[in-house]
Amino acid sequence: MAMGIDDLTASLLGAHAAYAETTAPQTSEEVLETPFEFKGSTVDYAEKITTGLAILIPVMIVLAHLLQRRRAWTMTVNILRFAGIFLLPVFMWLIGSYATFEGATKVEFCHTCHSAMDMYVLDMRDPASENLAAKHYKNRFIQQEQCYTCHADYGVFGTMSAKFTGLFHLYHWLTSSQTALGLAQIHLYHPYQNTWCLHCHAGSKRFLEAAGGTHLGLADDLVNVDPKTGAPGMSCVTCHGPVHPTVEQWKARKVAAK
Repeated sequence: MAMGIDDLTASLLGAHAAYAETTAPQTSEEVLETPFEFKGSTVDYAEKITTGLAILIPVMIVLAHLLQRRRAWTMTVNILRFAGIFLLPVFMWLIGSYATFEGATKVEFCHTCHSAMDMYVLDMRDPASENLAAKHYKNRFIQQEQCYTCHADYGVFGTMSAKFTGLFHLYHWLTSSQTALGLAQIHLYHPYQNTWCLHCHAGSKRFLEAAGGTHLGLADDLVNVDPKTGAPGMSCVTCHGPVHPTVEQWKARKVAAK
């Protein structure tokens, strides 16, 4: 029996809906965060290789021990022992370090410290928030790695500094400090530098022409810093803040939402 046009249309729509349920992101946050998600990045491969080496190394050491007890394949035993104890662990350390450091630039990594970072990440992803981080996020001014982009200085030494600073954060997390628990306000170690904002904004037409060229008139204050404190003559967030909610504001918001 031939299928009618209406039946064919309904069938196609049903198939499309079923396909969409299995392939489309499930939340609006996922759509905004990764509208085109590509698999097989170097970080993905590095994580898989590190996991594989972590399994292979003890297997090779045990195999070398068993062969040695049987006094078989002396050269093979030496090769297995050298690879399992020295060579492969070095590769695992190098590749694993790369995977860890690159993975640490992701918003999801920052968000793993739930008590301390929840308020910042959730506010950033809140479409109703008017804080500066949320404006950057919902307007896609920064496509990915939003936390790291604004909180790590540029250049090799800036990246290294951010990574070492992360060790202090880990210490606070392990010792359950008040800031790690989200009970006390987190403060920057040093005054926030306008150069981190200007790296993206300074050359844009919108920035140069804003308010009749206001930024050009403030150029000296925005670029120069106090030699004693390191604070800029005028901070970008003076006009464009606040960047994030405070602990007290976040608590008040949670109470109001109940």
